[in-house]
Amino acid sequence: MTQEKTVQYKQYTIGITPHDERCSNYAFVIRDSQGKEIKHVRMGGDTEDVAMENAQKMIDFELAYEQEKT
Repeated sequence: MTQEKTVQYKQYTIGITPHDERCSNYAFVIRDSQGKEIKHVRMGGDTEDVAMENAQKMIDFELAYEQEKT
């Protein structure tokens, strides 16, 4: 059974799971504050820490992009 590690980051929830695919060992899912899945990345990173960093960068980019649009 695969165990998902869940972390709150800003107003989002990041779920990291082990997932071997090509050069990646972890996948991640980003959910909004209502729990709706907004992004699923199957090749999230080679380590859990890298997958977490990649998910946080993706969230930061999206927030900066939304702020720039306004």
